Parts: sequence; C-alpha cells; structure tokens
Amino acid sequence: MNKEFLIRVCLLFVFFACAGHSRAAGRGDEQAAVARAVGLYLTGSSFNLQADLHKAFHPGARLYLDGPGNTVREMSPQEYAKLFPSEKQSQFNGRIGRLISIDITGQLATAKAEILMPKQGRRYIDVFLLRKMEGEWKIMSKSAVRADGPQHGRKVLFVLSNVAQYPGTKVNAGNNFPEIAYTYDALVNAGYAVDFTSPQGGAVPLEMVVTSDPVQRRYIYDSDFMWGLANTRIAADLKAADYVGIVYVGGGSAVVGIPENGAIQQLAKQIYEEQGGVIAAICHGTEGISQLKLSDGSLLGHGKVMTSFPDAFLNKESPVFKAYPFSAEGSIRRNGGKFVHGPKDGSHVAVDGRLVTGMNWESSVGVANAMIRLLGEVK
Repeated sequence: MNKEFLIRVCLLFVFFACAGHSRAAGRGDEQAAVARAVGLYLTGSSFNLQADLHKAFHPGARLYLDGPGNTVREMSPQEYAKLFPSEKQSQFNGRIGRLISIDITGQLATAKAEILMPKQGRRYIDVFLLRKMEGEWKIMSKSAVRADGPQHGRKVLFVLSNVAQYPGTKVNAGNNFPEIAYTYDALVNAGYAVDFTSPQGGAVPLEMVVTSDPVQRRYIYDSDFMWGLANTRIAADLKAADYVGIVYVGGGSAVVGIPENGAIQQLAKQIYEEQGGVIAAICHGTEGISQLKLSDGSLLGHGKVMTSFPDAFLNKESPVFKAYPFSAEGSIRRNGGKFVHGPKDGSHVAVDGRLVTGMNWESSVGVANAMIRLLGEVK
C-alpha cells in the first residue's frame, strides 16, 4: 500500500474521531437521556422491575415480539411488564443487556441493545424508536431479531487512549485500528461481548486504518462498532465484576495517559485479582500495564515473560521516533519483565500465567485466541 495514502487515511481518522468527540459533547445530554430511557428497560427486564419498565415506555407504545410459528405478538407496555413477575422483583433473571448504539434526529431517536440469555443460548438485538415529549425521552416501539452464534454472557474490556498527538509535538498519534478490529473480531466470534473504555470517555483517535483489508473494512463501516469507539466509557462508570478480561490496545496513543490512570488501573487489578480474569496487551499497549501494581505492591509484569515492539525493529529515522523516542522494550525491562520477541512482521505472543502480550498488530488474533483458551479454563 502507498505509504502517503496510508498516512492521509490515518490523519483523516484522527480528525474525524476528534471532530466526533466535539459534536458528541454538544449532544451529550440528549444521548445520556436516551441512554437512561433504554437503561430503564434493560434493568427492568433483567431484574423483574415492573416500575422501571413502565418508566421506560410511553403508555401508548407497542412492542413486537416473537410468537409461535414465526408469528409476531403485539403487546402494550403494561402487558409486557407482566412477563416479569413482581414477586421476583430485584432478582436477576439471567438476561444480560447492554446498549450498543444511539442515533438522534431532532425529537426522535433510534437505539439498539444486545440481550444475551446464556442459559438458553440466545442472543437478541433489540431495536427501539424513542420520542422526546415534554422534555423526556420515552420508548415508543420495540422489536427484536434473534442472532446466531455462541453466547455465554461474558465480557471483555478494551482500553483505548484519547490522546491525538504525542506530548509537546504536533505529530499525530492514535489507537491502532487493526489491533482493535482483529482482536474484537476473534473475541465476538467466540461469544464474548466487548466494551470500550478510555480515560476521558467519548471518541478516540485511530491510526493505521487500511480499508483494503477485509476485516478492517467490515468494521470501519459497521455503525454500531464505530458508535462504540465514538462513545467510550470512563472506568469510574464500569464494574470489574462485569468483565473476565481486559485488553490494552496499542498504537501511538497507548503510551500516553493510560499507564498513570488510576481508575483504569484499579479496574484492571480487580478484574485480574477478584474476577480471576486475563490481562492482555498488544504492541505498545504494554505500556498501559507498566505501572500496574497488584494488591501486594508488586508490579504485574515483574518477573513475567512479555513481548512488545522490540527496539531492533524501530525506525529511528522516522518523524514519530524523532519526536517521541519511546521504547516499549526498554520500559518492560526497566520494570523487571523478561522481554522476548519473534521475527519482524510476524505474529509473536507471550503467555505467562494470566498475562498475555502480543508483539505487533499481526499478533492480535493470537492474543485473542490465547485469552479465549485461558478464559476457557476460568469458569
């Protein structure tokens, strides 16, 4: 691929991500209000809370559910609420729901949510139409489609950075899109749901986007996937108990703002220690765990076999290295890690206990597969 074209594509995506963050800030209150309405539906239907369901829907709303023999059942919100018995109020019924996208046009909005029912092996995508009336968003209709694929209700968290330029420079930085796309693809195909977090929340810059690559092309034009990248969540709003693994994605952004972020580090420590989860990092994403201390005060990576982008493969004449001469290998070694690497432009994955590291973006699928194998051992 023409290098100049690739650089232009990367810069465009950095621009659009940052511009999206600015626009999202203007729509933030409305998005949050729509999310609250859908959230009432999600909590109400997962914990048998009829009151939340009544709050979520307009009294005249219609719901269209699967009926026997491929028929459609039409219901009112009042009828639907009765499917969740009041005598089991506040009891978790096995439905796991999460918001996956919102689109607002004036006083109207559409939203999607994923509903997992692990015991039944079912996954649904719920689609909502909402309207803002008298200053409040209400669901006017809901329908759903059943989606195939293995579903066990387990979630993995991706850590991304909001940094669009290297500190003290005008050199653009971003999150490595191939690493995001390939790792995400492998995990969701294995039945995992994926959430995105960043220090500031909202949109994150992207780099190394290659639309001639079929996997990247599929996700760059996937509106729900890109909505997730434009609406990352802050760690303080997340619960470690919801996740069995965490992935620190690489790219130039990964070395800034992540290692010292206390909320993300606390969340990662809890996932690792309290949930028995897996921590993974790809390429420069290893810097995100360089300062991660466990409860006994030791560094997670101390004494562990780890890989990342090696010094031997650095182009020290590149504008990026001259502007910000960072060494992932040096950071690992300084913190007591045992650094290893494989051949250039090939996949190399290091696994030491429940710590998985990948050398480069080509290692993304290998990192995901190692996580899947380890998580299969953690029930």
